[in-house]
Amino acid sequence: MVEWRCPCMWTSSRKITIGIIIVLLAIAGGIVYYSGGGIGSVPFSFTEARKAAVVVSQDIVTLTSKTNATIQAINAAENTGSASQMLGLIDEARATNARAYKKAFELSKNLQQMTEALSRVGSRESQQLAYEAVAIELSLTSEFIAYTGALNDFLNTLAKTTTPGTYGSRQALAQELATVNGKAAIINNMNREFNAKMAAFDASL
Repeated sequence: MVEWRCPCMWTSSRKITIGIIIVLLAIAGGIVYYSGGGIGSVPFSFTEARKAAVVVSQDIVTLTSKTNATIQAINAAENTGSASQMLGLIDEARATNARAYKKAFELSKNLQQMTEALSRVGSRESQQLAYEAVAIELSLTSEFIAYTGALNDFLNTLAKTTTPGTYGSRQALAQELATVNGKAAIINNMNREFNAKMAAFDASL
């Protein structure tokens, strides 16, 4: 078995956690705005879909945080634990990552409902800004789904390197981790663009 140290796994997961938390706050901030003076220019169905998106986003944040914590435990176990302990932790990380993957599909449905309601936004300028923001968020969600797949591939390869009697490739692990980090960077960049669009949308109401 090729020995492999993973000090940067936590870094890659931390990036995506920050991205998801920022998205959650951006969505929640909009709901606070709509509950005030701007509610007349935004359809109720849009506000309700956005509230539902907050709930699902919070679930994703929780699940991603659990995956992050498990990855930290894998790092620690690699130095002090047994192979069976590491494999158990890898299974835990895969399980919470899979649940986050499913929640991302649920979030995409909420975003689609928001899109469908935007035709009833009074101002054409506000409508266009919201369309652009939700389109970015849908793309971000798709990228997150791809991220969970890349992270799962990485965890699968890590399990192979950990299982006694099997062999894993240090190069493959490094490449897969680079893919995870790359997708995390894309998500964070898209999130900044989303936040800017939503701020412009809120200001236009």
